[in-house]
Amino acid sequence: MRHIWLVVSFVIASLLGVAAFIAPVPILHLRRYSAPLFPLLRTAVEGMSLLTLVFLFCAGFLVGCFGRAQPFLLGLATVSLLPICAIAEMMVSSTSHNLWPLEFAIYGFVSFSAVGGAFLGRFMQRRFSHAKV
Repeated sequence: MRHIWLVVSFVIASLLGVAAFIAPVPILHLRRYSAPLFPLLRTAVEGMSLLTLVFLFCAGFLVGCFGRAQPFLLGLATVSLLPICAIAEMMVSSTSHNLWPLEFAIYGFVSFSAVGGAFLGRFMQRRFSHAKV
């Protein structure tokens, strides 16, 4: 049963991460880009801003509070779908994502916002669970 909760934690973390990237698009009224499979995701990545990092931190905080895995892994899981989507687009169109190593490094860098949020969420979870006892 514990393994199921681990998988659910990672799935929720990755979905929240994609939502954290996409959420600023309608708020900031970003320029729309075209892409072979995921144009909204490309628009979100091309228009990444401080708001994206704040949303990633919040996503990490949520999965840190309620997730069952290590906070570092949960934070990394928030951006795990982005390289997978990029690989899918590269398979469809070989001319897309020409700078994919740099793109993946940027995903790793921005994931530290979610990792920080996950560690804070885990800290708050432990602090409040000990306060109840």
